[in-house]
Amino acid sequence: MNQKILAAVIVLGAAGFVVIGGGWKHDGGAEPGVSRIDGGAVLATPAAMPVIQTAAAPMEMAAPLEAGPVGDPVAPNYMSDRLRLFEAHWQGMDGRLMTRELARKLGYPLDSTGILLGEVTLQAARSGLRGGDIVVKVADIPVRNIEEFQAVTKDLMNRTEAKITVLRKDTKSAQALRALSIVLRGDGILGFAQVEGAPQILAGDPRPHSARGPCTTCHPIGKGFELTPDPDLISLPPPVIAREVAKREVPPHENSGPCEACHVVR
Repeated sequence: MNQKILAAVIVLGAAGFVVIGGGWKHDGGAEPGVSRIDGGAVLATPAAMPVIQTAAAPMEMAAPLEAGPVGDPVAPNYMSDRLRLFEAHWQGMDGRLMTRELARKLGYPLDSTGILLGEVTLQAARSGLRGGDIVVKVADIPVRNIEEFQAVTKDLMNRTEAKITVLRKDTKSAQALRALSIVLRGDGILGFAQVEGAPQILAGDPRPHSARGPCTTCHPIGKGFELTPDPDLISLPPPVIAREVAKREVPPHENSGPCEACHVVR
């Protein structure tokens, strides 16, 4: 096949995908080694693709990884090329877009806008930011969504500090917010915010939230984009403990009842 590849090519060997440009989807058609890209273009997967000649020198394609057991189906995957941004992380800030839905759930004024900090650690916490703060300005530039937040941080990436304006709940009134200016000091240069989309979901998954438009606006559909199960949700069994330790009845954790209720005692 003599075909000029005019865009960047990403080869996902394990799933047998070749992706060019925008949204993609595994077709799994009748012809082995062929994938269909959104818009109808058909491209060979690594198993069928020849050496691509570049202007500098020939570049051989890596061999695809071995497939799973025979008969193990590959779930279809879809990712839009215009996924809505979901989270931003910068100097210990874990932020997401403040929406009317979030404001209603968390008891903020319904017209609140900005980047809601769900958690702060590292330099953000040391500088005085707190979980629940809404970032409304960075270096006196308004930030109303994740895109604007990241764009401003890119302009500041080589600085060592920046003024952050936040709205914080007033302890005297749940619906009242007070504006605070906080100087964020980096550990070296500030760098810029890293962003994420919403997590991958399976086709047909029930919607756990109110209607927000088509699922594909925010989520990739399919398998293989995230580790499952989530390690944070795995509970390991309590360890075996010696009988002498159990008799002392001095647990290294809060009192959860007799040791033998959870532990094997030997």
